Formats: sequence, structure tokens, C-alpha cells
Amino acid sequence: MEYLSKILLFIFLFFQILVKALGVQAQNYQCFLYGTITTIDGDVYEGPIRWNDEEVFLTDMFNSEKVENPYLKYLDTKSTDDNYKERKRESYWYGLVYNESNRSGAGRYGRKFQCRFGDIKSISVTGSESVILELNAGKFINLSGGSNDLGNRVWILDHELGLLKIDWRRIEIVNFFTPKKEVKEKFGEPIYGKLTTTIGEFSGFIQWDHDERLLQDKLDGESRDGDLAIEFSKIAKIEKAEKGSRIALKSGREIVLEKSNDVSKTNRGIIISTPEVGRIDFSWEHFLSLEMQEYPSDIANCNYEFPESQRLYGTIRTKDDRLLEGVIVYDLDEAMDAEILDGLNDKLEFSIPFRNIKTIQPKAYNYCLVELKNGQNLYLGDQVDVSNRSLGFLVFTKEDEYHYLKWEEIEEIRFL
Repeated sequence: MEYLSKILLFIFLFFQILVKALGVQAQNYQCFLYGTITTIDGDVYEGPIRWNDEEVFLTDMFNSEKVENPYLKYLDTKSTDDNYKERKRESYWYGLVYNESNRSGAGRYGRKFQCRFGDIKSISVTGSESVILELNAGKFINLSGGSNDLGNRVWILDHELGLLKIDWRRIEIVNFFTPKKEVKEKFGEPIYGKLTTTIGEFSGFIQWDHDERLLQDKLDGESRDGDLAIEFSKIAKIEKAEKGSRIALKSGREIVLEKSNDVSKTNRGIIISTPEVGRIDFSWEHFLSLEMQEYPSDIANCNYEFPESQRLYGTIRTKDDRLLEGVIVYDLDEAMDAEILDGLNDKLEFSIPFRNIKTIQPKAYNYCLVELKNGQNLYLGDQVDVSNRSLGFLVFTKEDEYHYLKWEEIEEIRFL
């Protein structure tokens, strides 16, 4: 019996070593899109979902534009017009130009909408490029245009029929939910790794060239002997070279690839997603290397990142030492903690869910200090959310009492 136990232990250890050597993901990543698609004829398909040939994970971003702004009614018309004119003068002064022609009917106060797919309960198609989006909290938002997330096909791996690519005009509603049992057929496993940049190292889930996000996706390039397309599952490391990238395979082989947007300065950017921050988009000039890794077991299931979305609530301390507490509407637009704050830092683009933010402190007309709940501090600027290009802020201190504040009036916003 003792001899048999030793044999079984040896087999188990050998298998564990083999799994690591082959780079096989031992975990079963659960953060993929799953749900049903109901067509206009009432047909229902269920399984893993992919948004056209792109978004496939709960942490991926949905983008559009809001059709209307319900918070304009709380503002004095003159003060908003004066604020708008002032911002418009400043925008031209600083070389920025407002484009009011693509506001999807929202006029000059229109705003884009962003949230992660994990915060979405359903998407109802209402037109060729319009939807009613329902957040997990039951809040409905009318959206139109703004990105290729509207109007394209939606893919689904139906548990009986296999892959269907359903035309947008055929879709009535897409409902997202967690599957009741383990799903074997999926679109694939995510790319995870350690990204080394000119400003430090970051570990998380990767979107390479704003596109490739699955291990079976391919890295394209031209070698000295011909064109190659290498699956990310076979890659151990990607390192910037003089005119392209040096690719180290898990087998130990190395090769230099050039002349494609995957491996050269024409790369559109490397996006990394981390649970307590959000998304960071690195330009090629910041990139040094990517070392492929297995994702940690404690983030194999990311559902904890997507609690039911809540209204933004907190305090606003003004520069004249007033302290206002209540429900907050940020930039006259974002009202839920599932929505996204955008900002730049040295050409790095940060997209942070408001639920990850502790405080925001305006420091000048074009930037602010953002403190995250994990203790990390970020100086962000040059975007509407983090500069005086913001439309302003509402805080509802009582049911029938509210205050409108401009960027330059605020000392600190603290979310509670």
C-alpha cells in the first residue's frame, strides 16, 4: 500500500511539472461573457458570447454615447451656458477643439459611455446603431453610436448548435449571466503576463495591439526567411528590438520579427487590465518586454469585481471650505460606480471604474491627483474627466437640495 501511494504521488508531481513545462493553464478562467441572445423571431441561443471578433471577457470595455443628459434640468441655464462658453474659449486657447456634430442627439452636453461588460445585465437592440443598456443594478441607459460595439455581429457558442455569428438586425436582446455549470466550449483562454515598460513593471491580462487577447490569437511578423504567425500560447517572451521584436518561444527557440503592427512601432498599443486599477493603455514607445505567465489562481474567477452597481456617493470639499455630502454626478454625466474615469499620464491612457477610486483632487486646469482604494496615487490629465474641460459636478445633499460646482471650485472629491 505504501509503495502504491508513492507511485501515485510521483505521477501527480510529474503531471504538475509537465503542465507547467508545456505552459498549460491549469485553472479554468471564469471571466468570459456568457448568456443568451434572443432574436426578433423569438429564437433563443445560449452559451459563451463574443462581441463580433473582439470583446470576450467580463473585463473588456463596452463603448457608446448617451442619447440624452437627464441632469441638465438641475442647472441654471445661464450658468451652464457661461460655463460652456468659458470652456470652449479655453479649449481653443489650449489647441483643443470640441466636436459637437457627433453627440448622438445629446447636443453640446453629450458624453460618451463606457463600462466593463461584467457590469452589464442586458443589451436591447433598438436600431441600427442604438441600444438600451441595463446595468446589473437595474438602471437603464439609452445609447447610440460612438463605436463599433453597436451595429456589428454578435457571436455565440450555442451549447447544442455550436458557433453562430448573428447579424445585429436579427437581435432583440442579449442577456448576460453566470452559467449554472462549468462550460467546456469557450472562445479561449486569456493572455496574461508581466509587462515591463519605461515606467515600471505591471502584471495583468493583456490586449496586444488593441486586438489579440486570447492565447490562440497569433502574433504576425516577417522573419528573415519569410512571414510568420505565431500563437501566443507558444510564446514565452516578446522583447522590443531595433526594428521589430525578439520572440522567445517556450521551446527555447528565438526569432526576430519585423514589418507588422504586432511587432513594431506601428503597434496601436498594449492594454493591461488589473483588478484594483482598471485598464492601462501603453504606447509602443513605453514598451520594453512582455513575459508570458499563468494568471494567479485568486483571480481565475473575477465575479467579485462586479458587484451590483451603486450611485456615486461621497463628499465634495470646496476651496472656500464648504463640505457637501450626498449623491454625486461627476462631469454632469457619470452617476454610477460602474462607469469609467479616463485620464492620461505621459501618453499612458488610464480607464478606471469609479468604484476603484477613493479621492480626486484637482491640481490645475488640466490635471488632478487620483487616489485609488488600493492606495495607489496617479496624476491624470488632458481628458475631460480630469481637467477643467469637465462640465461640472452636482451633489444632491437632500432630496430637494443640490449644488452645482465647477472644476476650479473643488478642493477634493471623496467617494464613500
